[in-house]
Amino acid sequence: MKKHLLILLLVCVVCALLPGCYFNFNFNKVGTWRNKTIDEDVRNEIDVLDKKLFKGIMTQDVKAVKKLMAEGLIKKKGKTVDSVVTEFGALFKAKDYRLLDEFYCKSATENTNHVLQSDKENNNDYKIEFLALNKETYVSVMVSTNLPVNCLILAIYGKYETGWKLNILRIGEYSVMDQTAPEYYDLAVNQFTKGNIVDAVDMIVMAARLAYPAGDYLIYKNDYEMKDTYSVILKDAGAKYKLPYIINEVKTKPAIFAIGPLFISDPANRGIFPLVRYQSSIPISDTIALKAENQNVQKAIGGIFKGIDKNKYGIIYDAYNSIPDSLTPGKYFTILQKLKYGKE
Repeated sequence: MKKHLLILLLVCVVCALLPGCYFNFNFNKVGTWRNKTIDEDVRNEIDVLDKKLFKGIMTQDVKAVKKLMAEGLIKKKGKTVDSVVTEFGALFKAKDYRLLDEFYCKSATENTNHVLQSDKENNNDYKIEFLALNKETYVSVMVSTNLPVNCLILAIYGKYETGWKLNILRIGEYSVMDQTAPEYYDLAVNQFTKGNIVDAVDMIVMAARLAYPAGDYLIYKNDYEMKDTYSVILKDAGAKYKLPYIINEVKTKPAIFAIGPLFISDPANRGIFPLVRYQSSIPISDTIALKAENQNVQKAIGGIFKGIDKNKYGIIYDAYNSIPDSLTPGKYFTILQKLKYGKE
């Protein structure tokens, strides 16, 4: 008996000295488990709920989603949930999803603050911070698959006497063309280093668009760097390219007043394109003359914006007769310049 007791004490000492060493006994211990370290029975319970939630969102079945929600969430966010499920279900219509991460938390008390960290060991790492209403909490981070724009669904469940119920639900854009916010950030830095300012602006704008897929609940580890770089790139672009920019190389002197990224989901021309908007003196109804003018704009564009006509499939131009604003959007004529994708 003394020998067995000594062995048990030695095991406890070793585990206490080793960081990250956890007991796997199913006692009422406090802790956080991630992905495959979570008890299989608990994972299977949540898997059933995740599937119901995903199907409910993608089929715009508000009633099915609300059946999974805690009473407190329905009272607090009921009407918002209606619009979110309807809007995102119509927008994405995904058939399947993958689990980006899942976390299981057990606390000694209710109303405990949790900060959970992913472990991808790259810029896609993030933290999730929230107030857990229950002693037992489960977090599912789901990402839709096989879409040009994929969404992230953050589902945070609490364990009640009646079972697991949704306490927090957030849905947002996660990736465009399989690239996440940190990945567009990396592309932006790369283009900025090369001096391709317009491409850098396009990529950092895409990064900003995807930066908060679950609102302020999910924050990427390089969030500060992305914000800081966004400001630096846009400031540099504003200093280098004063808009409106008159294209003196073109006889009609069209004036570029805006430039930015445009994502096209149509399979025939799918991708992220630079969108160049300019004011033309040629009437919008005279499409033949506008096309002729645009041919000259296309010849000049690479000399105006370094790198804009390199390493992409095309550039989109919108020609206006007057610069639009929020009150008068204005009519325009769109032209696609197709490029041969290749190296600079």
